[in-house]
Amino acid sequence: MTKLKQFWRASLFFRRVAAVSVFVIAALLVYFGSHIPRAISLPQDNLNARSTARIREERIVITKPEVAPGDLALSYVGTVNEIASMWLENATLDDQSQRMLFPGTAALGPARIGYLTNSAANSAKSADTCHTTIEIRRAKDSAPIGTMTFYQNDGTAGAQRFRQVVVDAGSSTMEIEAHTDSPSDGEMDFAGCRKQLKIGDNPPVDLPLLPIHMLVHGGRIDLHFNPANPAISIWTGPDETFEAVSFGDNTLRGSRLQIVSAQPAVAPRLDVRAAHATDEITLSRLKLGSDALKLDIGRDAEKAFVYADGSSLYNYDLIDAIQKNPILSFAFAAVLVPALWKWVKTNCFPSSGD
Repeated sequence: MTKLKQFWRASLFFRRVAAVSVFVIAALLVYFGSHIPRAISLPQDNLNARSTARIREERIVITKPEVAPGDLALSYVGTVNEIASMWLENATLDDQSQRMLFPGTAALGPARIGYLTNSAANSAKSADTCHTTIEIRRAKDSAPIGTMTFYQNDGTAGAQRFRQVVVDAGSSTMEIEAHTDSPSDGEMDFAGCRKQLKIGDNPPVDLPLLPIHMLVHGGRIDLHFNPANPAISIWTGPDETFEAVSFGDNTLRGSRLQIVSAQPAVAPRLDVRAAHATDEITLSRLKLGSDALKLDIGRDAEKAFVYADGSSLYNYDLIDAIQKNPILSFAFAAVLVPALWKWVKTNCFPSSGD
């Protein structure tokens, strides 16, 4: 300590470097003190306006979604004029569906499976349609879902074509149940009734009006929805979104939500994190647009930190709070600043007599 004091008195250069360092540290403290991330209360309109993932450019990623074995992750119940189809990657039929459709044959290995509509067989004699129901659950023997990703990759969606969502549950196994029901018993002439199953390169198989169960082993699930009659819209709202697909039982909870770029090196455009490690964020109202996916973030009593492009979006300004406090403002203006200036003048710019 004695040597340091001697060096301080002897070296003017060292004292000036120390003074510059003090000002640099003060500037950094002012900056960081003005940008302290703060948790906001959910939901918030400004945040929901940002929760969109553009087609082929961005993806919605939910971290640690709360989906127990056997619980719904995504569901859809069709209604009038809606025709649903889907493609599954790395998928198999469950034992019951395998025996029903391919009795006496060996189980088929994982393949690309399509649940499709044979549109040529539909005569559409009624204004109604057959209604398809799709339920996506975490398989009972599956590992927990680390992340669930939602995105669009088909550029042909337009004003009256279709809406799409692709679901990727990572390495977890998902169970899919699909069934298409006629609004009138025994009638098969309604649009969307005649469904086919396409497994790999095998010829398509016509399906009865019975539930089909499939397992996706770490593959993607691609859902398409289009109107049976293009002249009648199935889209809702001013943005023409399709909102019949639901998270879980209408909501899904997770520890974090991100809107990420297709380029992995780019910081997430939106990053919403639960305020505490044990908290979760509620997500609802998945909206399928022609060029983007949208959702609603949070419910009352939930709090979250929000980042955009790597920077905190909502901040607490400690410096502004200090400036608005009359006692602290007086202390800085009348005491600390003059004292700091006197210290710098004495130590860094001594007079020739010192």
